[in-house]
Amino acid sequence: MLVNQEQIIATLKRIRGPELQGNIVDLGLISEIVVRDGRVSFSITVPADRAGELEPLRQAAQQVVSELPGVESATVVLTADSAGGRSAAGSAPSRAESPRVAAARAAGAAPSRPAAPAAPAAQVHSHSHGHTHGHAPGAAGAAPGGARKSGAMPGVKHVVAVASGKGGVGKSTVAVNLALAFKAMGLKTGILDADIYGPSQPKLLGIKGKPRVDEKNKLHPSEAYGIKAMSMGLIVDEATPVVWRGPMVIQALNQMLREVAWADDGDLDVLVIDMPPGTGDIQLSIAQQVPMSGAIIVCTPQDLALIDARKGLAMFQKVDVPVLGIVENMSYFMCPKCGERSEIFGHGGAEHEAERLSLPFLGAIPLHIEIRELSDTGKPVVATHPDGPNAMAFRAIAEAAWAGVLAGKGVGEPPKLELGSDKSFLKVSFAGGPSYELSAEMLRVMSPSAEVQGHSPSQRVTVGRKRNVKIKDLRPVGNYAVRIAFDDGHDTGLFSWTYLEELGREKDARWAQYLAELKAKGLSRE
Repeated sequence: MLVNQEQIIATLKRIRGPELQGNIVDLGLISEIVVRDGRVSFSITVPADRAGELEPLRQAAQQVVSELPGVESATVVLTADSAGGRSAAGSAPSRAESPRVAAARAAGAAPSRPAAPAAPAAQVHSHSHGHTHGHAPGAAGAAPGGARKSGAMPGVKHVVAVASGKGGVGKSTVAVNLALAFKAMGLKTGILDADIYGPSQPKLLGIKGKPRVDEKNKLHPSEAYGIKAMSMGLIVDEATPVVWRGPMVIQALNQMLREVAWADDGDLDVLVIDMPPGTGDIQLSIAQQVPMSGAIIVCTPQDLALIDARKGLAMFQKVDVPVLGIVENMSYFMCPKCGERSEIFGHGGAEHEAERLSLPFLGAIPLHIEIRELSDTGKPVVATHPDGPNAMAFRAIAEAAWAGVLAGKGVGEPPKLELGSDKSFLKVSFAGGPSYELSAEMLRVMSPSAEVQGHSPSQRVTVGRKRNVKIKDLRPVGNYAVRIAFDDGHDTGLFSWTYLEELGREKDARWAQYLAELKAKGLSRE
């Protein structure tokens, strides 16, 4: 038995309006209703500033429709986009609106744009019974003059956007490799693929399968190579186009931004947002809704790409997001057979542009077949060839960008580092704070490098036989970390001040866990 629009309208008349006068149908709050293969979607018009307050109304409407015979799933969203007071059935309201509802409608109306239709049947997350949940987009999509920053993302310390003024410049490849480079620096990292129409991160990271939804309707991100990832590509089948208009896209983005359990095992140090290309409503909405620590602009060397890069830069400046710098991707081509270098798209344009705009030039990435082949197979170069020249180029950019993040957050002076006389320990003293004495052995076996930490919890290596290791050299990196070289040849560990502080604070517990791992695996410290 298939449900029809008349049955849905009749059922929705059971839901009282915001002022408990009349019902949401007769008050003209319901937009066009879409019924397709047992899946129902529609929106309820509310003022943006009351979206949170009226969330129970949305839930009630969704519940009564989802209980109708023949309804497999129901998607209901709150929206402030309305072209007038017409009801879902196309007739004028049969009862007068209350003054407050009329005022709300006038405040939320956008006469220059048509009313937003409800989304098609793709869902962001669902109950076990197939009933989907939508949430209010709030003020997303507002013009810059009305921009309103919401609170920080739960479970995320810093948000870094990777953006471009146009598509086709390799932004997503840069974003995923920068995220992996942050991970290699010892930072707990996630990546959010914000390109709803053309998500790339599932393929780049080689991840598949729907994200888990817990009892609180929180999405749990997938994991690959030690970083957490969320993308519309994990929710909608690869071959299924996302045919949504702006309000539904913004709602889906808000859901991925606000309703993902990024911190189920501790706060992320940094979340990289792979922004959609361009500078439209969606990009503005993300920049306005998320308090970003900075943005990285990706472009190629030719003048046409630089023109669009300037637009992306101007957008972030308009919404007061600091720009960490510019990356020149596909900067040059190195022939894998003869080694000859060719500047196919020109070279140095991004660096000159950064200099002209008084912005940091973060670095150049070559057009190299290794990057392309590994990206296509879900094996990003920073994760799978971490010591190669291409990976090192990404890591250098990540280090420069992170220094900019910390500088922008007013990070104080670095801790004082003192090597023991026999180089068997390191004393770390934070200005105005605690001091910790960390043995060379502990630092070596708990190095944040991929060699020790692996690229996922299951790949973590328990390192033994390091009782007598010594610290060979300390090399500060910017204002946020130190690279520690050991006399056994290991020198790829980049210890951030945050990580050193964590090691000091949790020294006893971490050391006891390490000794237990040695015993369980039959390893020795000698």
